[in-house]
Amino acid sequence: MQSEEPREKPASVLIQAGVDNKPTASQPGSTLSGQPQGMTNNQYVIQETMKNGVATSGMVLSLVGILFMLLGFVTEGLTCLFAWFFGLLGIIFGHIGVARSRHSGVGRTEGTTGYVLGYIVLALYVIPIVILLILFESW
Repeated sequence: MQSEEPREKPASVLIQAGVDNKPTASQPGSTLSGQPQGMTNNQYVIQETMKNGVATSGMVLSLVGILFMLLGFVTEGLTCLFAWFFGLLGIIFGHIGVARSRHSGVGRTEGTTGYVLGYIVLALYVIPIVILLILFESW
């Protein structure tokens, strides 16, 4: 059931054309990165930082591979079984990150670090296996 009372009309709002909405001293414009910055005619500029997540992932995965290699001394070689996988992923993601950095200009260092550390992990994993195979082959 609706009430029979008449509704009040909303107050009229005066619209003024050409008014600049510049920030005043009491209302400063936002200057933080990623935050909208007020400009004239209600235009906003959003500044985003460029990121290359693939390059960063390659570096992190390679570091995890090195960590697993170092933990192999504590875990009696158990984590070394998985270190090569993280090293391989670090190489793949590192190379993709360097390729993307040529277009965006961001992440070349992380990508290069990722694939170099990945190659080191694979070298530390494969060289002892090859040496053991050579030794047992000659017996």
